[in-house]
Amino acid sequence: MPVVLLLIAVAIGGGAVLAALGRAGEMAPFAADLPPIGLDEVTATDVALLRLPMSMWGYNAQATEEALRVIARSVTERDVEIATLRRELADLRTGQDTARPASRDAGPPPGQAGRDGDRDGDRPVLPDVPGSGPDE
Repeated sequence: MPVVLLLIAVAIGGGAVLAALGRAGEMAPFAADLPPIGLDEVTATDVALLRLPMSMWGYNAQATEEALRVIARSVTERDVEIATLRRELADLRTGQDTARPASRDAGPPPGQAGRDGDRDGDRPVLPDVPGSGPDE
């Protein structure tokens, strides 16, 4: 009987050594026992009110990584949207800047006579259209 117990002890010890060395195979992955974090559109309030589940030592790593992934994706989407809007705003401002000088040049320079002897340059200069003048 002591020999059988000794053989069982050696077998258990040998199995433990093989498992410790990683030669006994891998552990099967297990499903999370936590509900998924339901954050689609993340706001600052969502982040402030987020309470991650605790584990033996600190926060549950899987839930924390999932929450950080969702928050990072949301921040990245907003950064892309902000950059796009800034680029569009800059394009619109550039378009307005190129249109302004053309509108300033529409009238004669101040102090020069416009049509009908307008010396102030307040009236716009009208183009001459054949057949519409007083001569014809």
